Amino acid sequence: MNFQQLSYIIAVDRHQNFHRAAVDCDVAQSTLSKEIQRLEQEYGIIIFDRTRQPVVPTLKGVDLINKAREILQKRREFVHIAQRRDNPVAGHMKLALTEILAPYLAPFLIRSLSRKYPDLHLEILELSDRRIEDLLTDEGIDAAVMISPSLAKEYFEHTLYREQLLLYSPELSPTRGDGTVAVGDIDFGSVLIHEDLKEILLRQLGSLFGDYAPEEGRNIKYLKGNLETIRHIIRTNGGAMLVPTLARSFFPEHEQRHLFAFRGVHPELDVSLISSRGFEKTRIIKRLIEEIGQIVPAPVAGA
Repeated sequence: MNFQQLSYIIAVDRHQNFHRAAVDCDVAQSTLSKEIQRLEQEYGIIIFDRTRQPVVPTLKGVDLINKAREILQKRREFVHIAQRRDNPVAGHMKLALTEILAPYLAPFLIRSLSRKYPDLHLEILELSDRRIEDLLTDEGIDAAVMISPSLAKEYFEHTLYREQLLLYSPELSPTRGDGTVAVGDIDFGSVLIHEDLKEILLRQLGSLFGDYAPEEGRNIKYLKGNLETIRHIIRTNGGAMLVPTLARSFFPEHEQRHLFAFRGVHPELDVSLISSRGFEKTRIIKRLIEEIGQIVPAPVAGA
């Protein structure tokens, strides 16, 4: 048994296909297949049921693949500790940002980290929360900033802050001069709500919003996308949307008067940073938590 063989069986499990796993591992498919067969022959076991498509692990294979992930994680920790000098904030890291916050969080985060930590090589992906959970499970990313994660206990979760949502509507005038609106002032049938937000909002505010239903009669429905794309659609075609408070600074001054906080009960999101519990770059995680804490806005006054 060797570390390379363990990485091969993890790749096959992730892709459920020997060819795609070989591409991911940057080896010939024949090499990958032979190494997995050698591992099976060494212990007289069968890790994958090759008669099925897509390829799936046997019951013993599932246990061995999970153990392989643990072993490789410990190996990465060992290498990190061995190579560490004065515990600097340095190295490589893949960070995913939920697409609800990415357009507004990423610019500040990149500016801050690039100035303070020039030896940190960060790869940032903007993804849906569901896709983020898949990549965390498959070890395709190291950490993520996301909304209301539903991952298992083996993940480290640090609650970063609570993000209040604002209403953006070029057509709506505030009912009083403090830039706030009441839920009763809003026709939620005309509000475009990002798919990742719907379940959260209905769970929080279902009693206030009632049965949310998009406005009837629209022949085109924009179901999912970057919040900035939705903003441009509404600015051009009318309607309303919900945006995080963090987005306020990205709105031109003449458009900020169309941003409204909610009076009384208001929708909000719990934003967390997630990584695998054994993730070795804890110093980077701590710095990310600190930097995001300096970026996020204070709660909206009057909300």
